Amino acid sequence: MSTKTIRFFALAAVSVMIKNIVFDIGNVLVDFGWREYIKSFGVTDEEFDRVVAATVYSSAWSEFDRGILSEEEVLESFYAADPDMKELIYKIFSKINGLLTQFDYAKDWIRDLQKRGFKVYCLSNMSYKAVDECAEALNFIPLLDGAILSCDVKLCKPEREIYELLFKKYNLVPGECLFIDDLEKNINAAIACGMKGHVFKDKADADAAINEIVAATV
Repeated sequence: MSTKTIRFFALAAVSVMIKNIVFDIGNVLVDFGWREYIKSFGVTDEEFDRVVAATVYSSAWSEFDRGILSEEEVLESFYAADPDMKELIYKIFSKINGLLTQFDYAKDWIRDLQKRGFKVYCLSNMSYKAVDECAEALNFIPLLDGAILSCDVKLCKPEREIYELLFKKYNLVPGECLFIDDLEKNINAAIACGMKGHVFKDKADADAAINEIVAATV
């Protein structure tokens, strides 16, 4: 389903006023710049490809976000995927405090939406390690009206259960929620749960989508 089609369905299904804006975190409120982060260690192109295949693109990465594997278990899984890269993988991922960088608009965006009368939440796949070691990049979380992080609930987007948990925990009506995420599969899942959805490109585009979808509910 294309982004244009997603927006069409989001608008076509409108029946109630939008009261809640729900953000993904990575690549929406913070830069999940894993490519730049890995390259900052001076790796060759071959090393980069091998490290990425063993880590970011591995199934263990998603399970790390789910919060069911310890840091040690995740690292061992990375090492097993490419034993010759063990030393470099450890160097890059034993500490990840530079992996996330907060976008300069994040806090003001949250506050501005709240001033307009919206409740603002986040629904994000995030590991305990990222929460702990990238705390400064995530220091907008206390400003939110609520947050669901995958590592805390042992569920990951686009699983339906994590969206339903958001509704239940904060007593939200799905049709009153607009979800903004950079991954189309997560938006498709949100729409299937009754939310409105928009695939994030940049803040200006997202603001335009918020205004358009909200206007259609007035």
